[in-house]
Amino acid sequence: MSIDLAPRVREVLKRVKNTVAQNQRAERKAQTEAMQQLLNWCDRHELDTQSWFGRSKVVFDQAVLARIEQTLSELNLFSLDVDLSDTSRLTQAQGADAEYKGMGLAPMERRVLIAQANCGAYFPEWVNESPSQWVMDIDWQTLQLSEYAYVLMVENRDMFYQYFALHPQHYTLPPEALAALVIYRGNADESKGCKALREACLAQGKPLVYFGDYDNAGLNFAVNGGYTHILLPQHAYLFARANDISQDAKQVQLAPSVIAFAQQLPDSDPLKALLLYNAQQQKGLRQQGFQGPLQLLPIQRSTDLCSDD
Repeated sequence: MSIDLAPRVREVLKRVKNTVAQNQRAERKAQTEAMQQLLNWCDRHELDTQSWFGRSKVVFDQAVLARIEQTLSELNLFSLDVDLSDTSRLTQAQGADAEYKGMGLAPMERRVLIAQANCGAYFPEWVNESPSQWVMDIDWQTLQLSEYAYVLMVENRDMFYQYFALHPQHYTLPPEALAALVIYRGNADESKGCKALREACLAQGKPLVYFGDYDNAGLNFAVNGGYTHILLPQHAYLFARANDISQDAKQVQLAPSVIAFAQQLPDSDPLKALLLYNAQQQKGLRQQGFQGPLQLLPIQRSTDLCSDD
């Protein structure tokens, strides 16, 4: 059992503290789970509750909160003022004796993998062969997004590692995609940092490019995930190479979403034919099978179309 207040109790007490700061006092129902947990914590640490913890209600004032804060300090625990959700495990361990499982920043919370091209000169002598790209694991908040016209997110890890490894038999990137900030989209815990970066780009109006499989899942994520562009092979290549095997049958439930998005596009939009071909014919192509020159296609939405009128 943790010596600290339960996370839920901390949340409630933070709100109570704000109320007391404004109104001198705050009341809570005594029989709620959070208040009963607080009562047990006070009993365990011999904190007198008779004057403020009644059968039906709990009355907080500055003096009560001061005694709680003093007890936390004596136990070498964080003050109620500390936002544990925004602290790392290392900071938590250095600042208090309790273990805060499930609270705070996970190791991958803000980290992303980025790829940069032509960094061979920076590799030391003990690297036998300089790779075509330099992969870095960094906190996305340290990135200067203003340095890039596009942020491009790669769906598959192996393709991320090969993004700048250009060969005649593989794909050729357009100039915009070559100059973009290239990020691995990740999965599970790895995707948290990428998701936060994507939301920051959306908030800033930064162009976002999706580079993934040509299938129901990849296309659905691209058109419904806020992305402004998608990177795909040329039409003729996709129509010739897309096949049933590369289109997972389990993804058919996503086809209506892709079709609905495509139908609001004008026939002149080059993306419309590619969306409908995949969703209606159920033919796809894995990202690893992309070859030839790739095209950067804008993802127009109904609001964009209306604004052009």
